[in-house]
Amino acid sequence: MDIGQEMLFETTIRTFLGQKAYHIASQAHSEKARVQWYRKVFKKIVKQVQTIDASAKHKEQLEYFSNQLLELVKGRHFNEQLFSLYLLRFTGTLLGYLSLRGSCLATPTYFQTPSQYYTQAMFSGGDTMQDYYDSHSATGVRLRLVAQLKDEGLNDFQISLVLNISEYEVKKLRAEL
Repeated sequence: MDIGQEMLFETTIRTFLGQKAYHIASQAHSEKARVQWYRKVFKKIVKQVQTIDASAKHKEQLEYFSNQLLELVKGRHFNEQLFSLYLLRFTGTLLGYLSLRGSCLATPTYFQTPSQYYTQAMFSGGDTMQDYYDSHSATGVRLRLVAQLKDEGLNDFQISLVLNISEYEVKKLRAEL
């Protein structure tokens, strides 16, 4: 590894492992230490790949290449060139390049779950009460929608279908109007 890449090594590993990899920049020059960190990262990646919603063929390729990378860092002799090639194949598969023809056959789509949204808000220096503010804001929007749909002549059951909530929740919202 070239001199000056220590912080890139640390920040890359920290992307996956967080504070567990704090102050590991000095280990970047030791192949043995790098491989140990790569192993921890790829164990996490293999688990994460299991949760990806993809076609059977796409998921099969993702699992294959992530497992190959994990096996490379488990072996006795680390082959950095082979590791780099499998890492490129894994990256290509993640981006939707599933064939050997240079065509992108799948489009990655990313979204945040509510817990990820609130975690990002806190990491960005946001208010830890953001979920409370958002829920009150969402309740206000639902109240306006219930009133609007009621004015349009929909009954409580129809409103519950539109908002994907129970009829009981619609009645509770209407009581607040």
